[in-house]
Amino acid sequence: MGKIKDIPKIDRPRERFLKKGPEALSKSDLLAIMLGSGIKGKNVQQLSQQIIKKFGKNFLNITVDDLKSIAGIGEAKALQIASSISLVKRFYTDDKTSEIRINNSQDVISLTYDLRDKKKEHLVCLYLNARNVLLKKEIISVGLLDKTLLHPREIFYPATELNAASVILVHNHPSGDSTPSEKDVEIVEKIAKAGEIMGMSVIDFIIISKKGNYSFYEKLKNQNRGFDYVADGVQGVLFALLEIEKPVYKISAQKIDRHYFQQQDSKSGYFQLQNRRYLGNKYKLLGFIEDIISEKCGSVNSFCDIFAGTGVVGKRFNSPDIKIISNDFLYSNYACIQAFMGVSKDLQKNIFKKIEYLNNLSSDKENYFSEHFGGTYFTEKNAKKIGAIREEIDRITEDEDEKSILTCSLVYAVDKIANTVGHYDAFRKKLDMLQPIKLLIPKIDYSHNANNEIYKEDANVLIRRIYCDVLYIDPPYNSRQYSDSYHLLENLVEWKKPEVVGIGKKMDRSHIKSDYCLKNATRAFADLIKNADCKHILLSYNNTGDSKDGRSNARMNDDEILHTLNEKGDVEIFEKDYKAFTTGKSNGEDNAERIFYCKVTKQL
Repeated sequence: MGKIKDIPKIDRPRERFLKKGPEALSKSDLLAIMLGSGIKGKNVQQLSQQIIKKFGKNFLNITVDDLKSIAGIGEAKALQIASSISLVKRFYTDDKTSEIRINNSQDVISLTYDLRDKKKEHLVCLYLNARNVLLKKEIISVGLLDKTLLHPREIFYPATELNAASVILVHNHPSGDSTPSEKDVEIVEKIAKAGEIMGMSVIDFIIISKKGNYSFYEKLKNQNRGFDYVADGVQGVLFALLEIEKPVYKISAQKIDRHYFQQQDSKSGYFQLQNRRYLGNKYKLLGFIEDIISEKCGSVNSFCDIFAGTGVVGKRFNSPDIKIISNDFLYSNYACIQAFMGVSKDLQKNIFKKIEYLNNLSSDKENYFSEHFGGTYFTEKNAKKIGAIREEIDRITEDEDEKSILTCSLVYAVDKIANTVGHYDAFRKKLDMLQPIKLLIPKIDYSHNANNEIYKEDANVLIRRIYCDVLYIDPPYNSRQYSDSYHLLENLVEWKKPEVVGIGKKMDRSHIKSDYCLKNATRAFADLIKNADCKHILLSYNNTGDSKDGRSNARMNDDEILHTLNEKGDVEIFEKDYKAFTTGKSNGEDNAERIFYCKVTKQL
């Protein structure tokens, strides 16, 4: 077993805590600091991960005897952990039973001081009673502050439930500059008016940053910092009522106009899961998805990506503290997801040697792959090399984990030199992808994969056997079957050498056709949602509109989606403009990527 001293200093829990603060650490990292040292055969991080995994959500209720049941944990260490938990719980209980009175902006800043160090924009609301006593502090938005997103109900619905007399809004600027932006001014103006109409005072809107703070109330009222808030005072009329500028569907879509991140370059000689062309790939929308989950779902212990595709969405949430359930019924996708998220034993040294061997493999002989795909999808030389490598993978792999990793490396290498636009419905007439094939090493974090489950099943069958906190659903949107677009990769990974027909050299794909591309898509979706055992559901489903090519039209309409989800719980829609990777030329305008979010209220 590796020792903690073998880990680079910057990656050790204590050093990271001191440099980046507690939020940069996982639960197991924080526990590792408390434990101080490991036991024979297990370093402190491995020991802490074992404890977190064993007790899960019941961690705050563990006893000394529970801890002593773990090999290597004695009474002294057990007492240390149990007493620390009890101390925190005692302070938390005392804090809940004590009244917090908000008299001025400094009281607000003290309560929300942690926002100074947040890397994403947060909007927090403080709900007060008629005596200026804090009833509740709630995060309204994370990373999504926008005039089309902040509907009054997000702020005032909790206020009506709490019977609050007034509210105070607090917003952070990660840039460090507390100067109000035009967006800040617009939001303050509109929310204040909305509060007046509802008979509820919006006392203040405060911007917090590392370099200072800004109070709109003090600015407007020309008061100094010692001014005391008045809970039952009348909020001045400011501006027009906040409106959703683009009302769509039966439930208004919350329009998000925010730039997230660009694809990161991989280290030379390596590749990452997102480094592949794939129809509907969600990599550039991961920040959009993550922000919605952060805002709406709270703590997440398990995440299921049931139509995983390349698997990048599940990979985004993969950590020792979150169990990932990932599923796709194409072998070419399953093998790569298994490689990146299913293999927990570090095979890096073996893989490095075997990829080096495969890259140096002689490939002059004709084979199944070159006979069918040489001179069309690939150069003759590359096709011979691909077939030879695939044969050799079966011979040199010691187990299924190694086979998954090596076949995944082959799939990604093939993608780089294929004479196509990124799929295999057809090949380009001009054979211009001439560079030789080269396998790279996958960048896998084996330590994150111990609890994960990877499947290659029909989603509607699998859903009946699993539970998750968050269920993410990204089914096919139209009648274009993924098995048609990726038949060649499916053939290569499965390697049963079937008969292929037609110009496109396609094998029999009848066993891997999706119901979500057929007329019964709505029925299949309703069955999936009905049998989902989860707390939150996120559905990605594009507004594809009407296309000249009927195959591109969405199989489910918004009314059908909303009717099905409303049967399960409360639904909201988030929308972001997005130019997706398509099958070539597109005659339509850019589509909107939508996330239908459902907070499940009706359990199985």
